[in-house]
Parts: sequence; structure tokens; C-alpha cells
Amino acid sequence: MAEDKAPPLRPPFTSPVLTQAVDAASPHHSPTSICDIQLHDSQQSSVPDLHNALESLPATYELRTQHVVRLVNDDIAGFLEQDLDLDRLNVIHHLLWMAGRPLNARPLHRQQMMGFDVVHTEQADLHLLKFSNRLLVKPLPAFLLNFEFWENYLCAPKSKALHESACGFLLSYVWLVRSPLDLKIAQELDLLPLPITWVSWKRFVTDFCSQVDVNTLHQVNKRYLFGELRLGRINTIYRIRFFRTHFVRGYLYGYNRYVVFFQRNFGWVLIVFVFFSLVFSAMQVGAGTPQLASSATFQNAAYGFTVFSIVTVAAVLGFVGMTFSSMFIYNMFSAISHNKTENAKRSSRIRRNDDTNEGA
Repeated sequence: MAEDKAPPLRPPFTSPVLTQAVDAASPHHSPTSICDIQLHDSQQSSVPDLHNALESLPATYELRTQHVVRLVNDDIAGFLEQDLDLDRLNVIHHLLWMAGRPLNARPLHRQQMMGFDVVHTEQADLHLLKFSNRLLVKPLPAFLLNFEFWENYLCAPKSKALHESACGFLLSYVWLVRSPLDLKIAQELDLLPLPITWVSWKRFVTDFCSQVDVNTLHQVNKRYLFGELRLGRINTIYRIRFFRTHFVRGYLYGYNRYVVFFQRNFGWVLIVFVFFSLVFSAMQVGAGTPQLASSATFQNAAYGFTVFSIVTVAAVLGFVGMTFSSMFIYNMFSAISHNKTENAKRSSRIRRNDDTNEGA
């Protein structure tokens, strides 16, 4: 008996419902109030065609593993594979419960209420990752709102993983933009590519939810079973899980100076030393009183704590020194090795180009 074929992939919306209701204002128009978002939905521009969607693509992209720059329009499939790639999170999916809860991401107005500042990123695997008071968000590209683009580039029979990643990314904006206030915030933060009205966005979300089950989430990449994830904990998971290759840099290396590294990771040392100072001050006062000055127990405790403090300070300073030396040596040798590798690659490309030109 022949196996059942998988159903063909389709865009997660039935028609260009969103782009049919785009505000006809200038592309640089930004609504100034919620009322501006809701009014004039009848003023519609023409539906952007596939050419306009292709024009919205970036000019170039760089292959992360090879550091080769390519024109996006010459390799759209390769660009999409990298632009929506979530493999780094999927490989630790069974550990993501440590970095976040399997809940929908909070809407943008809620993020602001909680004190998070939105920081733009172009990497899908950094989308909705948070650290400190910052939330990384990848802006919604215009080509993901184009029906023809989906049919031509995201619904190929062998593109199931890519299709799921793109559907999940659209789902994340369904989470982030739930009300007219969220839409206003998204447009102020330049997260949306078009001056979309609230009525048209609501119509698009309704259409999307009729195609993608936003509760079972079986049609999206498994990364989107989680909303926001803590970047610090993902860094820790990567350092432990991939000790040999990611112990220093983790998932995302966020330090551009050694000072920042030590401020973030060794600030607690100052707090410990402050408590030590308080204890020593109290002991000095106690040693000046007749009751404690003649107490053998107090003198032994003071002696033990003094030795402990000296050893602790020496150990901490030694650890900090070793950490700095290890990082410095690692970064130095990595820079030397990377420089040699890149120069060798460039020389090889130059030779290939020369051989090609001579053959022509």
C-alpha cells in the first residue's frame, strides 16, 4: 500500500488580505495616535506585487560558516535558509525549559510595562531573547507579507522546515501585536514594514489563525513553543552543553571590552568585600571592650576570620587573574588563527578567479 503523501505547503493566509488594505500614505508616515491607525481604512493602495517584495530584500548577506558575501537576489533560497535559521535553538530544545516557560510572548505594551527596551536584530535565532532590561526583536520583513513570495520561495515541497520557521515568525507578531496600542508601538519602533491600519492587521490575524492553529502550534518551528527566552541562561546552557567549542563565547558573546565582562560577572565580589569590611569593623570595636578583649573564644574567632578573609581575597584575585589571562590568550590565538584562515581563503579565491579569467 502506497504511503500517503504529505499535503502541499501553502501560505499561512488565504489571500493578500493585509496588503490590500495598506494605508495609502507616504511610506515614511507614522501614525501619531490610535485613532490614526483605525481611521481611513478605505484609502487603499495597490497590492504590492512580487517585484516589490523582491525589492524589499537586503542587498547582500554573509554565509556565517564561510564568511563569504553574496548578493541576495542571486541566492534567495540560501538567504532565506540563513535568515530564518533556528538550528542553534532547536539543538537545545529539550533544555529550553531552563530559559523560559512554554507560553506565548507578551504583547508590546506589556513589554514596555515591564521595563523592557526593544533592540533590533536581524537574526531569527535571537528574536524574542531577553537580557537585563532589553528584548531582542527581529523586524517583520515585507516579503513575508506577500502571498506570491510565499508561493514561490517558502512553499516548495522540500522547504517544510523553512515554511515552519516562517510561520512561527509570523506567529510571534500575532503575539506581539494584539491591540491598536501594540500596533502603534510596533510602528513607532519600526518593527513593521508598512503603514498598516488596525482594521487591516486585525483582518490579517483572523486569516492567519484560520490557517495556522495558534494553540496546538504543530505547524510552526518548535522554537515557537516558547515565547521570550533568557539569553543569559541560553549562554550558560551552551557553555556547559558544548564545553569544548562554546565555553568562552557561549550562545551570543556580548562583551566588546574586558571591563564590561568583569563588571557583569564579578560585581558580586565588591559586595562580599563590603560585608567583610563591616565584620572587621565590628571586631575592632569588640576588641576594644573589656568583655571581648579578654574572651579567648572571640580572639580565636577573630583570628580564624582574619585568616579566612586573607585566603579568600588571594583566591578571588588569583581566579580573576587566571580568568583574564585565559581570555586574553584565547582571544589572541583565536584572532591570529582567524586572520591566517581568512587570508588563506582570500588568496585561494583570488587564484580561482585568476584561473577562471585565464581560461575565459
